[in-house]
Amino acid sequence: MSQRKEQFQKQGFVVIPNAFDPNHVQELVKATDRALNNEQFSYDHLRINKSQHIHKVKYMFEKEEIFLKTIVHDSILTLVTEFIDNPQAIVPTWEDMLIKIPNEGIPVGVHQDLALQSVNSNVFSLAVYLHDSHHNPVHYLPESHHLGHLTREEIYKVYNERKDEFVPLKVNAGDMTVHNVKTVHYSDENTTPYPRYTWYLEFRTLKQLIDDSPWNLDWINRRRAIWVSALKKYQKDIDHLIPDYDNLKEYMDPLQLRISHTNDEIQYDMESPYNHFA
Repeated sequence: MSQRKEQFQKQGFVVIPNAFDPNHVQELVKATDRALNNEQFSYDHLRINKSQHIHKVKYMFEKEEIFLKTIVHDSILTLVTEFIDNPQAIVPTWEDMLIKIPNEGIPVGVHQDLALQSVNSNVFSLAVYLHDSHHNPVHYLPESHHLGHLTREEIYKVYNERKDEFVPLKVNAGDMTVHNVKTVHYSDENTTPYPRYTWYLEFRTLKQLIDDSPWNLDWINRRRAIWVSALKKYQKDIDHLIPDYDNLKEYMDPLQLRISHTNDEIQYDMESPYNHFA
């Protein structure tokens, strides 16, 4: 087992420094800014009611090609295939860009990432930092993923009793962080004159999704097809990672890059005590 995987399993989070070179980071920043300023994408702009500034952009894969190319960048591909026990069954299940604007970037309250989650599996979220986070870091509680999935009341109790134990991850633009979705974390309001864009990606395996998720096989295959298509287009010598390529061809012509997490059958449970933002 690698040192970083061992640290991740023990602590519930790990930092991957220098994952992307500065030129790649700047291209991602420019592409994000174009998505923010493109009213054609307004359906995926989540705004704060008070000031109406955008705090999140959903479904980045469809916004510009660089996002699809980046999910199979060597740094991400190496890490994901290292952290997932069956690298032939990888599915990117989530992607959104968190926008912390200067001076009034909203806080993100203490939580676990449990909405629509596989609570019985070890799922991880990967964050690509497009700006330094020294001025507005995410704070993680080490080893808190071992507490299991917590209700809102339980998580607030943990925070109040152990708030001095949280570790701020002050990382640089181009770094990645990885955390277990059950690791308790939060970030404060950004009151500094600097922005912070962070692209969050989540990965699961086919087995996790089939055995322990709300989505059906069609949804799973469409999300798997995004990963497989990107591998074929932007990587070499990866056929061993996609033994199901022929079976997924029907999902790649045409390839859907915007696949909603909710539909008529699947909605966020606003009554659930495990929905920390309800």
